Amino acid sequence: MDIAELKLELIAKIIATNDVVLLNRVKEIMDSYEPNTAVNEPTLAYEKTRFFSTEEQRRINLAVQQYENGECISDEEAQKEIQEWLED
Repeated sequence: MDIAELKLELIAKIIATNDVVLLNRVKEIMDSYEPNTAVNEPTLAYEKTRFFSTEEQRRINLAVQQYENGECISDEEAQKEIQEWLED
């Protein structure tokens, strides 16, 4: 059984139980656990952080604001418009 299967099995058992004492014990164990990622989980050999320029961040913020204001169309609508443009 790999780690993903084990996690799913434990989650299923937790969901299925109504034993408050058991659930509190599991919570105590999980709360006190300090993961050792070097052993169980693979780490990324290379991680790159992307920083946006002032102009890029301004455009991102504008796009988010437009989305929040409902100033957008669905992908389906955009595809229809593109198809119409291509047909002309």
